[in-house]
Amino acid sequence: MKKHIKSMLVAVLGIGLLASCQTELDNFNENPNSPTTTTPSLLLSAMEVSTFATHTSGLIRNANIFTQQLAGTDVGQMGPIAEYVITENDVTNEWNAIFGTTLISGHILSRDFAENYPHYNGIGQVLTALNLGYATDMWGDVPYDEAFRAEEGIKAPKYNTQEEIYQRLQSTLDAAILNLKKPAASNTSVPGDEDFIFGGDTQKWIKIAYVLKARYALRLSQVDTNAAQKALDYITMSGISSNDDDANTFFPGTANGLNQWYAFNEDRTNYLKTGKYFVDYLTTSSDPRLAFSIAKNGAGNYVGNAADNQSTTTTSYIGSAYAAPTSAIGIVSYSEAKFIEAEAKFRLGQNAKQSLEQAVTASVLKITGTDATPAFLTAATATVNLATIMQQKYIALFLTMEPFNDYRRTGFPSLVPNQSSNTKVIPVRLPTPVEERQYNSNATVVSNVTSPLWWDK
Repeated sequence: MKKHIKSMLVAVLGIGLLASCQTELDNFNENPNSPTTTTPSLLLSAMEVSTFATHTSGLIRNANIFTQQLAGTDVGQMGPIAEYVITENDVTNEWNAIFGTTLISGHILSRDFAENYPHYNGIGQVLTALNLGYATDMWGDVPYDEAFRAEEGIKAPKYNTQEEIYQRLQSTLDAAILNLKKPAASNTSVPGDEDFIFGGDTQKWIKIAYVLKARYALRLSQVDTNAAQKALDYITMSGISSNDDDANTFFPGTANGLNQWYAFNEDRTNYLKTGKYFVDYLTTSSDPRLAFSIAKNGAGNYVGNAADNQSTTTTSYIGSAYAAPTSAIGIVSYSEAKFIEAEAKFRLGQNAKQSLEQAVTASVLKITGTDATPAFLTAATATVNLATIMQQKYIALFLTMEPFNDYRRTGFPSLVPNQSSNTKVIPVRLPTPVEERQYNSNATVVSNVTSPLWWDK
């Protein structure tokens, strides 16, 4: 498809946020390798803007189509994804956004500014762990230890196994916490407005780091017998206590800074719809988030596309809580933390009901702006088991990658794959990008999208 180049955000910083036909971020006008133009401030902003793009574009579209929260149509490029046809040419932009912008910026920030700017570096390490998590959870083995070392002559970096990457995620977050706990006086300067998420508030970033540690610990529930206890310990250490602690995307709503779910539908109307399973569940359970999560169709109804329906375009798109020009999308949230706590307690044989209630309550408040009614909360949390926890988390973490990760490791919610697809099996990964196969002789090349990841047993 002919590329569509679109500027997205942060013109004041001189960062050219370039987008392709899937609105992914490819590179920057400013060269972060140039010592005359690169500063920790610029690198941090670059990492955050790139993260916002990744969190609201291709990877999340694909993941939410696989979990039937979204649906692709035959109008454009999302139709084949809904039919489980994903090729090595389809994922280049997503890979480049993570490795070619976010992670390399974090590498330079850590390499060149670690000693005098521990708070910048600490935030960068949290963002590195977040984006490296995105990469390994979609591709499995990825390059990391030898990545970004071309100046040392490493032109074909070896891939780390996913097990190794998960060790790096935890150690990177540990290092981030240590940096963020250092006194302000140990910094030449500290982050401020260039941190679009928390304005340089290191205490909030420490909370997010611990929630991510819990997320990644629980991800290993099938391969680590201590996963639940570790996750519960990290949530307790986080101190996260309300939606005010959430890490969200930031879109100012200007012409060059639009929420990407809004922009995608404006540029590619009818390419993407909401999924029938998701919409029907919200409707039948009288979920107060329905009107905020789902937009009414032209007939004034909430209607989603079934997994095997790529032809209908008169159905609903994403609602205003997620797809207005300035809508902020949760990246790491208090609600997620309480769902992690609920699952961990359930797995450990502890009473998980209060944690589940707190998770649902936080989600409803964040999405609707009002508290859940006692009747709805009672119905949503009546049965406390893994299926209920995952179902409610599936609703709450709409338009994130977490429902797809949870589906792969738990089997919940119970979804019927697209029976009109060739495989009739929901994909569990993305294929290795074509450039990695062609130009990196050390790449772990996988083309079969039904081949499970290491943690997916």
